Amino acid sequence: METKASNQLSWHITNGDSRRIRLSFFKKPIKPLTVPYPIIQLCNGISINGQTIKSILFSTDMAIIENSDADAVLAVYPFTPSLRIIKSLIDFSGKPVICGVGGGRTQGKTSLKIAIAAEQAGACGLIVNQPFKNRHIEQIKKTTQIPVISSVSIIDFSFSARINAGTDIFNVTGGYKTPEIIKRINYAVPGIPIMATGGKNRESIVAAIGAGADAIVLTPPTPGDLFKNIMGRYRKGLKYD
Repeated sequence: METKASNQLSWHITNGDSRRIRLSFFKKPIKPLTVPYPIIQLCNGISINGQTIKSILFSTDMAIIENSDADAVLAVYPFTPSLRIIKSLIDFSGKPVICGVGGGRTQGKTSLKIAIAAEQAGACGLIVNQPFKNRHIEQIKKTTQIPVISSVSIIDFSFSARINAGTDIFNVTGGYKTPEIIKRINYAVPGIPIMATGGKNRESIVAAIGAGADAIVLTPPTPGDLFKNIMGRYRKGLKYD
């Protein structure tokens, strides 16, 4: 059942042993939550530890991770990073995990400790938020061997200073300004790998890729969103197909 307009990321669910949840413009899914085809077709990908990553799932929900065919997982949340969560997600996911280690609230020695532990646990990358200080990126870069990713959400930003501090990849989270920020990064520091949020529809994904994004971060529906559609049909006495 299509739940949204055709130009949006429309989730479908079919019933029976072959139950599937997929986007309306996807190829036949392998897992219930599948990556939009434009990402597979158009993204160059980012090489991390010898693996090309085009799609990154923004989630710490194990049920969502288990049922997604994204190439990697982005494990960030609005709390102090937890080593228990980091270790659990890395052990569970079976795919590369990029771990959040700092931002506005968590910096300095605490972030360095988390970064070291995340690398030891098997993280494929470490991501810091925009307020994170460059000198703390330098400390992490000197102490760890895996890529450091810096999130950015504004155009007026010193991208070169971030690179000089040790940033290996930019993660653009600029909402409707994401394509513009991507273009600015490519102008300011050509050749730096860029991952970016894909937004809510196919057009925003294609726009981010067209602006120069090498990989796309996907925000999946929550279990509550998925159940809402299913239960709505059940309450009407309809089969879910």
